[in-house]
Amino acid sequence: MPEISQTADQMLIVLENIADAGPASAAEVARNCDLNRTVALRLLNTLAQRNYIRRTTEGYVLGTAAIRLGHSAEEDISVLAKPMMDRLADQVSETVVLHCMEKDEAVVVEQAIGAKHLVRVQHQPGSRHPLFIGASGWSILAFQDEKTISRVLKKSLDANEARSRIAKIRVDGFAISHDELQQGVHGIAAPLKEADGSCSASIAILVPSLRADGVTKLARPLLKLAGDISDALQRR
Repeated sequence: MPEISQTADQMLIVLENIADAGPASAAEVARNCDLNRTVALRLLNTLAQRNYIRRTTEGYVLGTAAIRLGHSAEEDISVLAKPMMDRLADQVSETVVLHCMEKDEAVVVEQAIGAKHLVRVQHQPGSRHPLFIGASGWSILAFQDEKTISRVLKKSLDANEARSRIAKIRVDGFAISHDELQQGVHGIAAPLKEADGSCSASIAILVPSLRADGVTKLARPLLKLAGDISDALQRR
């Protein structure tokens, strides 16, 4: 393993914890991150001074610097993905949607709408939903670390069924859903992976139920697009 800075690693753990569990007090951060209270407070003060977090009456939350970085990342991936999404939407004549992970939710960042059909699916950019609902969320969740998966599945209705679904997604390389977010909508989604194997985004094709019998046939072009976007992200 390459040598890393322990302090920097602890600071990132604190920042991620606030992003996932905030608002949080210094005591809660120390407990959640398994840190000495004094060490946690010093890290919090440093992050607050740099505007990565801010203190509110309810506890520490993300600050403007962290939010700005998150928006920059979303804009970066949108710029890379949109031309490829447009081409696939024209090719399959269906809606192609890009989701990014934010805390334990999938957020619509970009979409490309196929213009051939009068009846088509359309998402609202900025809309969000839990990772355990919809193909886009599932395809991101399946490639998270065990701690994240366990936390997210505490809110699901059937954790055992969810675990089986995750196992299948990992084998297939994509997730399929129907009538989970919107009645009459079927989706197929694939993860977008970074060079280290991490995943914080997905790409999906959404179709109305009247054309849902062909959704599995979309797996090949979808996986091709996911691979192309992932490659472009890794070359950044």
